[in-house]
Amino acid sequence: MARVKAFGICLYIVKNDSCKILLCKAREGNKWGFLKGCQIGNETSKGTAQREFYEECGIFVQTKFFEKYYEQENKVKDIGIYLANGKNIFNLEQYFENDRLKQKYHTFENEDVKFFDIKDLPKIKSKQKKIIKKVVENLGHF
Repeated sequence: MARVKAFGICLYIVKNDSCKILLCKAREGNKWGFLKGCQIGNETSKGTAQREFYEECGIFVQTKFFEKYYEQENKVKDIGIYLANGKNIFNLEQYFENDRLKQKYHTFENEDVKFFDIKDLPKIKSKQKKIIKKVVENLGHF
């Protein structure tokens, strides 16, 4: 049986000497991860990432703004994440208050959605730890 594939986006913003990434905390558990979800039918990985990210936070990211791609294979579900720079999202600020997604954009899937400085990340879901490490290595030069 084939493993489930899930795709999402790691949205990042750079301000001054800080680089932050957007993470979500699911309703169950106390660990954080990327906004992502499972691939449906013949959907492409980019199409899945775009759809799931939009469904989970209301922010539409054009696939032309996807940068690097990271993947982590797991026993049951493989995770693929596209990096995207928040500077390419028109009026991104409207969705956030103090780095937190405004309540009106929340969905039932996530308890919280927030930007974290890459130097001060919360506990990360084990199925995404390798991806987080690669993302931080890539974005660490900011």
